[in-house]
Amino acid sequence: MIDTKKLLQEIASSFEKRVKSKLSSRLKSFYIVGSYVFGKVSEQKPDVNFLLIFDKSTTPQDYLLVGEICRNIEDEFSKEATVKIEFRPFRYIKPRYTNDTEVSINPILISTGEIQAMGGVVFNKWFTEGLKNTGELLFGQDFLASIPTLELSRKDLERNSLMFFSIPLSRAPSQYWKGESNLLLNESLTNAKNLAYFGVEAAMTDEELEHKAYIDYMKNKEKIASFYEERYGRDTAKMVSRIFQIRDQYLKFKDDPSVAEEMFAIALNLADIVRDKVFSSRVT
Repeated sequence: MIDTKKLLQEIASSFEKRVKSKLSSRLKSFYIVGSYVFGKVSEQKPDVNFLLIFDKSTTPQDYLLVGEICRNIEDEFSKEATVKIEFRPFRYIKPRYTNDTEVSINPILISTGEIQAMGGVVFNKWFTEGLKNTGELLFGQDFLASIPTLELSRKDLERNSLMFFSIPLSRAPSQYWKGESNLLLNESLTNAKNLAYFGVEAAMTDEELEHKAYIDYMKNKEKIASFYEERYGRDTAKMVSRIFQIRDQYLKFKDDPSVAEEMFAIALNLADIVRDKVFSSRVT
């Protein structure tokens, strides 16, 4: 029986060492981010997120080196796990090896120049807030600390429009063949989970947003279903409960094509529901 937490630590450590070895001269900052920082690792669907902030701009060579690092990680652990490389925001790389154990590495690549061009945020305010609240510096300057505290507003939520999630996912079925329903489930589930968290912010009042009440739900997912029932209704709450049920029992469902299609539908339907909530809440 493979110890998935230990395996994830080994894979994360290898990725960290390879990035430092090949890209340290190019990086302004290098972080590990997300629930892994809090020691919360899913036994069913383990993953780890990294943020690479390049100094001034990224070059084609930077991307080629990141690609080489990812391929090397896949090769290194080919006998222990299917290492899935999932870039954020969303670009899913088809794994080259197949094993019963699956582990995801999720790199986020951006430069200080791109952050400046985006108005001083990493893609958008809510994404930046998540990074600032969960980031652990591994190398370089603490660039996230230099980003002023951000106040999330209704307008920020409206600007997102959820295309960030729904457009990449809607094209996903065309890249997987029948025997790869596990890959469709993985992509759908990841998007659905992130949509569920975004939907919490979308349903909050301006006062709740100002006080960053959404952070409590990021850290305590067991509270999310009751929040959805109160703010969205029972049917949507059932959808969200199903997302976390399948995530918590991923190994049971991962090779079931019907569950993959179910989660694909849930993710896209939830995107529509949350989008409606964002724009219907303009006047509260």
